[in-house]
Amino acid sequence: MDFTNMDEGREDGKEALHYYFSHEERIKRAPKIVQDYYNGEGIQSPKGILKSLVATKANRFGLFAIAIFCAFIYVYSLIGEKPYRKTIGGAEATLAAFSYADEIYASLTVRNGNDKADAIKGGTVTVRFSSIDVQKAIVGETEDAQSYTGEELSVRTKFPDYDIVAVRAEIRFQGETKTLVARVVRE
Repeated sequence: MDFTNMDEGREDGKEALHYYFSHEERIKRAPKIVQDYYNGEGIQSPKGILKSLVATKANRFGLFAIAIFCAFIYVYSLIGEKPYRKTIGGAEATLAAFSYADEIYASLTVRNGNDKADAIKGGTVTVRFSSIDVQKAIVGETEDAQSYTGEELSVRTKFPDYDIVAVRAEIRFQGETKTLVARVVRE
């Protein structure tokens, strides 16, 4: 079917519709700000991302607020308490877990949390390790007790890997009890 000779601009028996549009005439009748824009005059935005971020007072305030927010998050991430590191009885305890050859190895390191070595009295550190699977169920448990003298102490254990995703350690030292949780690092 050939549509080239078909007239679609009118109803049968009436005159065809004609549209006239002149861009120059439209610009002549436009407001001054529109005319200036098309002529390349008027307000020009600064070139470059850094210049545009500091071009106005509001932009500078927004950039300053973002910088303060980022600094706050960075400082909080450094000093905030992490689930795998806590202080118990004046000593800092750190839990780590990793997978190797179908086994999950967990290591709890207890070291002096203060600069003064005599600040912490020795005692017995009791640790109950629990392996946690994907459904957050406890798959296996082991318990160990070792003597802490103020120097670095490492308590280690291993579990068979039954889709274990995390290891939890419940530590009892000098009358305090804390729970640490570390995700299993897989290589």
